[in-house]
Amino acid sequence: MVRLSKSAGIILVLIIGFLVQLLFSFADSIDTPSKAVVQFSKAYFNLDKSMAKRICKERLASEDVDVIDQYIYLAAKEAKERGFGINFMKNKLYHIETEAISKKDNEAQIRITGKIRVSINPVYPIVAKLFNIGATHEVEEIINVIKEDGKWKVCGNLFSLPVT
Repeated sequence: MVRLSKSAGIILVLIIGFLVQLLFSFADSIDTPSKAVVQFSKAYFNLDKSMAKRICKERLASEDVDVIDQYIYLAAKEAKERGFGINFMKNKLYHIETEAISKKDNEAQIRITGKIRVSINPVYPIVAKLFNIGATHEVEEIINVIKEDGKWKVCGNLFSLPVT
């Protein structure tokens, strides 16, 4: 039987760990309709402008209105009317589940379900859950996804995003 020294065993474990990490990073880089819906939804509820990366050109196209800026402006306006800052309107989406209702080569329908909770700052959802403060709300939506320029992008009615 071949005996390996301690350093050879450690090096072998590190090499295997590196290869597994490469495998996981490759698997994570594959674009899917569900991944597009989840990334859009998280950005949408967090009032993050990065949601525009996952919206189809047709939905973003407008002569004079930026749909994303309008949505964030309306959220800020509502927060101000309530006497709060815009951070009060941010929500964290969690317990996310997706289900492909239909899928073709260049289009799909994805049902997303989950829960949202106010996320004033990154720690707030954890504290709110720990002390059972703040309400959670159920989210269930069917979102149309199309393949555009080699990436999956959401299209159609997107939660309460203003219609152009």
